[in-house]
Amino acid sequence: MANATAQKSTKQTQARPRSFLVGTQAVMEGGDYDQTVTADTNSHNLQPWTLQATGWLRGLWLVVTGTGLTAGTVTADGPAAIFQNIELDDVNNEAIFGPFDGYTARLTNKYGGYIFAGDPYTNATFAYSGTTTTNNFTFCLYIPLEIVSRDPLGPVASVNNTASLTLRATIAPVSAVFTAVTGTLSVHVQGTQSFYWEPKKADNQGRQIMGEPPASGTTQYWTQGSVPIAGAGTINQQLITGLGYPFRSYAFVLRDTTGARNEANFPNPLIGLKFEANMLLSNYSKTLWRQQMAAKYGYNGALDATGAGTIPGGDSGVFMLNWNDDFFMQKPGGETRRSYLITSPGSNFIINGAFGGAGNLYSVVNYVAPGGGAAGRQNTAALTGGQ
Repeated sequence: MANATAQKSTKQTQARPRSFLVGTQAVMEGGDYDQTVTADTNSHNLQPWTLQATGWLRGLWLVVTGTGLTAGTVTADGPAAIFQNIELDDVNNEAIFGPFDGYTARLTNKYGGYIFAGDPYTNATFAYSGTTTTNNFTFCLYIPLEIVSRDPLGPVASVNNTASLTLRATIAPVSAVFTAVTGTLSVHVQGTQSFYWEPKKADNQGRQIMGEPPASGTTQYWTQGSVPIAGAGTINQQLITGLGYPFRSYAFVLRDTTGARNEANFPNPLIGLKFEANMLLSNYSKTLWRQQMAAKYGYNGALDATGAGTIPGGDSGVFMLNWNDDFFMQKPGGETRRSYLITSPGSNFIINGAFGGAGNLYSVVNYVAPGGGAAGRQNTAALTGGQ
């Protein structure tokens, strides 16, 4: 009897498919998107990038260069602000990523927890100068789809050229990245897809391999909302952006009436951040918040530090909330997905704090939609293999 039970258990174990990753490889493929425009006093739409079928799309890399100026003064949000608008749309023309300006898109790279050294502005390839004729700026921007690579979770099926994802972008006027310019700024954008092949059906021993990533259809979104701040004083404001889905991470970006990011006007301490009937943050010191962000991300340099090889710091006026740091070293991206903040469309999510002046408080929200459509949107067990 015991032997029969053991044989049955062995057969059940053998019948379980092997990981999707066993039967595939990650691929980087460039060459199918290459656009150049002149940045002047107007905005210019780039040709949409309609993605060709590849398999399972992990994300998109953009290499962006600007050349031709002989003088100019750099701006605080440059050079990524050369994108006035950037968004990735799904097959139904609904935005998965954005629409954002380029600086906000850069924040998703720096704070999204997708890669070890995420800040494009301190990478070895980064350059930003108004005093050279050969390289006024260079940066790389990532549009993320895959959430966690070790499973992997979140790659989007890209198998049909008649129902394609599309990247849309608009180049901003040159004043978004340089003022007092001399010369003409030529902007060159090259795109590269990161994806997985369609997997093999079985390994070399004939054992079945999963034909798609776990929780297939799971998609992460990056979106943005804002709350106007009328003037100096205390607000007690419901936040609604992204409610109804599990939150992975969340950025507050405070800008004053000129549009500049404003560190001084952010509440210190934050009186509270309330979720449903409980407080997530209470009398939270801005100094401690900065320390926690620096420790989790390893960004220990000065605020707004940029330049190739520079020790990255935080960004003035930008404060992160993380629910994707519950596993490896409490680092964002080291996540089990068990600690995501599970919200409902009518959830109470209320910020309470004394702001130092008028402007806008932006919410840049990274949420995850489990696979299965509307019926599966609250099925968070799908994100963790039922655990």
